[in-house]
Amino acid sequence: MSSASRADDGRSSPRRRRVFFALWPDEATRTALARATRRAVRAAGGRATRPENLHITMAFLGGLTPVELDRARDVPPMGTGPFELTLDTLGRWSRPRILWLAPSVRPDALMTLERSLWERLVARGFEREKKIFTPHVTLCRRARAVAEAVKPVHWRAERLTLLESVPVERGVRYEPVDDWPL
Repeated sequence: MSSASRADDGRSSPRRRRVFFALWPDEATRTALARATRRAVRAAGGRATRPENLHITMAFLGGLTPVELDRARDVPPMGTGPFELTLDTLGRWSRPRILWLAPSVRPDALMTLERSLWERLVARGFEREKKIFTPHVTLCRRARAVAEAVKPVHWRAERLTLLESVPVERGVRYEPVDDWPL
């Protein structure tokens, strides 16, 4: 039955869950990220990312039905193995005015993980994002440009996590749906 037919007969379509795959830091790394970037985030103004939401998006899937979510969950594990990241470069995109922290050196394992994740997602019927993968942690939205230095944050990425974006008062909360060792 098409979605139009369901709407006509009064039944609602399945609830869509807004999800994405990410590198999700442990509590110690999350704390280190918040501490290292505190001054820069304050200087940038805008809306800071809650420390518990800090992550690196690997593949954004958007709103998925329960069936699509099950297909996405079938994709990992990737088998790249854990790898080290050093987040040491602060930057800002003027549009959409986002302050971010990124690795100045992108480990081969990070790039392989992103590429193979999308290959497997496309094979399962998902459409690859058009934008080029730029690994980063979003620190602040509606940010002004800043000239702050940050202390590098070392992160051992060990897991790939499927997260759901859940609306809450004044923003969103990211909740793990599933995760896999790298």
